[in-house]
Amino acid sequence: MTDMYQVILYAAIATIVCVMLYTVLGKSVGQGPEADLDLFKDKKKPQLSLVPNADDGTPKTGLDAIAQADPNFSPASFMDGAKAAYSMILEAFASGDRAQLKDLLTKDVFDVYSGAIDAREADNLTQVTDLGRLRRASIQDSQLEGKKATISVLYESELTSALMNAQGEVVQGDPDILSSISEIWTFERNLKASDPNWRLSDVAQSEGDALDADPTPDTKPAPKQPSAKKTAPKKAAPKKTVTKNKTTTKKPAAKKPNKKP
Repeated sequence: MTDMYQVILYAAIATIVCVMLYTVLGKSVGQGPEADLDLFKDKKKPQLSLVPNADDGTPKTGLDAIAQADPNFSPASFMDGAKAAYSMILEAFASGDRAQLKDLLTKDVFDVYSGAIDAREADNLTQVTDLGRLRRASIQDSQLEGKKATISVLYESELTSALMNAQGEVVQGDPDILSSISEIWTFERNLKASDPNWRLSDVAQSEGDALDADPTPDTKPAPKQPSAKKTAPKKAAPKKTVTKNKTTTKKPAAKKPNKKP
């Protein structure tokens, strides 16, 4: 009889355990605790591609073409570098750091900047440029021609710029007044080269407040203004007098012959 009670007790305990397991685990069979994990949590999320998967004949934009030629290209990463380059180039030009500029500029732009530094040093002047705030930086244009990629970036910033003489006196600009300017800088890179750096290849003329001490030399000359056409002077018209309803032109009076004595 005692054995019978033990069997019943064990059966009751087993029933209770089964009910509890059923309540906790539900009806699913063969799933462990990992079934509740997010399947995408520990996986790398797919990146959105800038390039169509298939060539459907639709013209590609410059960024699409660059991304197709260089799978490591990312507009976000490029803009991070472009913002840093803006500040570094401003500072390097102001301090006359040619070694830094050589790593950030193409040869043509480096020649322009180095020439401006030479002229400044010949006059025994130093430049002070302080970037107060970079309000905005955005891609305006992009192209891929052969293996050369170019991207133009619009910078809108507030900065101060001034030239000082050997005595520390301001001769141009004002180091204490923030000026608002906007410039378009163009960067280029050979996608087939091992060098991953983008280099500044062009600086368009700035807009906004006029700056006596240019923080970055422009690489393109100012457009020529159309010159005024010269007109030949008009000949003076003969004087006219109005008599009643008729208009007559005065003629010079005829000389009277001299009378003989």
